[in-house]
Amino acid sequence: MADYTSVAAVLALVPMVGSVTSVMSADIVTFINAAESIVNAKVSKAYTVPVTPAPPLLETLTVDLTVYRLLSLRFFTQEQMNRSVWPDRFKESLAILNDIGAGKVPLLTGSGTVIESDKGAAAMSSSTLNYQQTFTEDDPERSFVDTDKITAIRAVR
Repeated sequence: MADYTSVAAVLALVPMVGSVTSVMSADIVTFINAAESIVNAKVSKAYTVPVTPAPPLLETLTVDLTVYRLLSLRFFTQEQMNRSVWPDRFKESLAILNDIGAGKVPLLTGSGTVIESDKGAAAMSSSTLNYQQTFTEDDPERSFVDTDKITAIRAVR
């Protein structure tokens, strides 16, 4: 996968990870993939994923999520994790991703151009769009049968 970040970006942020012989690049890629799945799930409410070209903000957030998961699952004890900045960075990253998905925070290209959201603009319709409302939940006495709708339903059968 690795659409938003790379092993090199993770190692640049936390060089100690690269000095541990028990952690291979393939292990880091596994953590990157898990982080990117979280990112994609959050931003898919507003954008088609993966977002290409990769916005710098998504790279930053993906690296943060990757490092948090890597440190919390492979390096730090619970006590070390509690004393680190990473739990807060993880929560902040998730909050930003939620805001992106909700359309509150725009994504920008590397040159600062806004990437337009492509979700939420689609029209929603139903198979009964062209018929009168046949019942009301708050006033059942106003309900009626739309004969055009009944005719159309029978024609399909």
